[in-house]
Amino acid sequence: MNPDRHATESRGAPAGKAPRRALPGLRSRLLLILLPVLVALFAFDSWSDTDTLGKELEKAYDQTLLEPAQALSDSLAWNHRGEVELTDTFHITSMFEAVSAQSKYLRVAVDPNDGSLMRILLGPTDFPDPPPLRAGVQFSDAGDGARTFYDTVFHGRPLRVAAVLRVIYDDEGKPWTALIQTARSTMAIDSAQRDLLVQTLLKDARTLLILVLIIWLGIGWGLRPLRLLRETIRERRAEDLSPLDTSSVPGEVRPLVNAMNLHLAQQREALDTQRQFLADASHQLRTPLAIMHTQTGYALRESDPQAIRNTLHGILQQLQRSRRVSEQLLSLAQAAQPALALPSTDQERCDANAVARDVVIEYLPQALDKDIDLGWLDARGDDADDDDESKGARPVAAVHASALGLHEVLANLLHNAIAYTPRGGKVNVSVRMDDAYVTVLIQDNGPGIAPQDRARAFERFQRLASSQPDGAPIIGSGLGLAIARTYLQGMRGTIELLDGENGIGLTVKVHLPLAL
Repeated sequence: MNPDRHATESRGAPAGKAPRRALPGLRSRLLLILLPVLVALFAFDSWSDTDTLGKELEKAYDQTLLEPAQALSDSLAWNHRGEVELTDTFHITSMFEAVSAQSKYLRVAVDPNDGSLMRILLGPTDFPDPPPLRAGVQFSDAGDGARTFYDTVFHGRPLRVAAVLRVIYDDEGKPWTALIQTARSTMAIDSAQRDLLVQTLLKDARTLLILVLIIWLGIGWGLRPLRLLRETIRERRAEDLSPLDTSSVPGEVRPLVNAMNLHLAQQREALDTQRQFLADASHQLRTPLAIMHTQTGYALRESDPQAIRNTLHGILQQLQRSRRVSEQLLSLAQAAQPALALPSTDQERCDANAVARDVVIEYLPQALDKDIDLGWLDARGDDADDDDESKGARPVAAVHASALGLHEVLANLLHNAIAYTPRGGKVNVSVRMDDAYVTVLIQDNGPGIAPQDRARAFERFQRLASSQPDGAPIIGSGLGLAIARTYLQGMRGTIELLDGENGIGLTVKVHLPLAL
C-alpha cells in the first residue's frame, strides 16, 4: 500500500465521514469483464470437445460389439438333424473374452416364427430385448440385417448392447429369426469420458491462467506510459503549467491528456490574466499615489493659501483619476471572470434599447459640461414614447445579456466618446434592429483613431496619440475598449471601430444577436 496515497485519500475525505472506497483499477475491471466470458467459453469448449470425442469413442466402442455379433451371425448354420446351431462359438467367445471388461455377454436366440418358444443358442435366457425402433415398430419386425445399439441394465450393471437381426431359412423354406446380442459394461467408456473431460478441463484451465497472466502483464505494459506520466506530474513544481508530452501516450488515452493540457492552458491564461491585472493595477495606482504624496508634502510646506488650494485641486484631480482607473480595473476583472462575463445566455435577457437610453441619460450632464451635443435615436424611431417600457410593455430590442454587463459596455464607450470629443462637438447614440441582430452605434466628431491603430486600441492601457485632440495631453486610462470587448465576448457580441460620419471622428459599432 502506498502510504502517501492513503494519506491523501484520508485528507480528501469530508470530516466525520469514512473515506470513500477506491474503485477497482483498469486491470481488475477488464478481468472482471473478461474472466466470466472466458470461463464460459472454455467451459462450453470443453463440454463440446468432450461430447464430440465421447460420441467418437462410443462409435468405436459399438464397433467392438458389432464385430462379434456379425461373427456370430455368420456362424449360424443348419446341422444334419435340421437344427440351427453355431459352428464357431469357441473362437468367437475367446476373441470376445480377450477384451478387458468386467461384464461381457454373448447371446443368440432363434425364433421359429410358428408360435413355439424361442430357442436360446448362447448366453443368458433373461437378457433384455432391444427397445422398439419407433412407436409401434418392434426391432424383431425390422427385417434381415437390421442392427441397433442401446443402453440397458442387467443384474444391476449398466451395459452397452449391440443387436443384430438375421433371418435364416430351413430346408422347407421356413424363415427363422435370429437375434444376436453382444454386450459389455459401460464402466470403461464412462471412465474414459470422465478422464477425457478432466484432461480437457485441466488443459483449458492452464490456457485460461496463461491468458489471464498475458492480459494482466499486457495491461501493465500498456499502462506503463501512464505511470511515467503520473511520475512526471508528481515531480513537477506547483507553478509549472506547461503542456504534458503526449508523444508516448497511447492513442486511447491521448484525448484525456489533451483535455488536461487544455485545462492547464486555461489555468495558465487565468494566472497570466491575474498577474497582468495585478501588474496593471500596481502600475496605474502607484503613479497617482506618488504624485499625491509629493503634492501633499508640497502643500504642507506651502504658506500661500492660493498655492495650497491649487495643490489640493491637483490632488483632487489625481483622486478622481485614480477612482476612475480603480473602477475600470474592477470592471475588467469582473468581465474576465467566466461566471460573471458569461450570463445564463438561455435565460437572462435585457432590453438593449432601454439600457442604451439609460446610459445616454446618465452621461448627459457630463456632455453638457463640455458643451457637447449628445443625441439619441431610439430603435423605434422618432415617434417612440419613452414611457412605453416603464409600463411593462414587451422589450424593444431583447438580447441574451446581463443588463449590468451591457450597461458597463455602453458606459465605457460613451465615456470615451465624450472624453475624446473636443468642447462644442457632437456625440450620437442610436439603436438599430433587423431580423437577427441589434446594433448600437456610438458616433462622435472627435479626432478618431487611425485605421492602422484600431486593432491595437483594444489592448489594455493603450492610449494612442492619434486619438487625442490636437494640442491636448494624452487622456484616459486605455481600458474602456478592452473592458467593452471582454464583456461582449461573454454576450456573443462583437465590437468594431469605423470611420465617423462623413469620415470625421469615430463610429463604435456594437453587434449583439437578437433574443428571439
